[in-house]
Amino acid sequence: MSVNIDLAFTVTRVADEPQAWQIVRALQQLMDEEDIADQVTIGVAVDDDGSSFVSGDSDFPLGISRFYLWQPHFEGLFASTVADVAPAAKPEIRWGYPDEEY
Repeated sequence: MSVNIDLAFTVTRVADEPQAWQIVRALQQLMDEEDIADQVTIGVAVDDDGSSFVSGDSDFPLGISRFYLWQPHFEGLFASTVADVAPAAKPEIRWGYPDEEY
């Protein structure tokens, strides 16, 4: 049985815009490996103090089978993918449960 999940994330404490784009490329590869690349949008933005950060979210709820197993797997891969490119960066994932919200 699968569950509908909203995925949103940010990566802060990025050194500069070129590093932010390196993180985007690495995360796009992760999304491709997890077979959700076509369902997740990732980009670079600048916050109020001029610091670059990476953000992304699912375009619509993701149907994930055995989410309770996949979630820790994905969160670990996400954190290590960011750390490989930018060890000082801070990744944060937020999960939404749209079926429970309506």
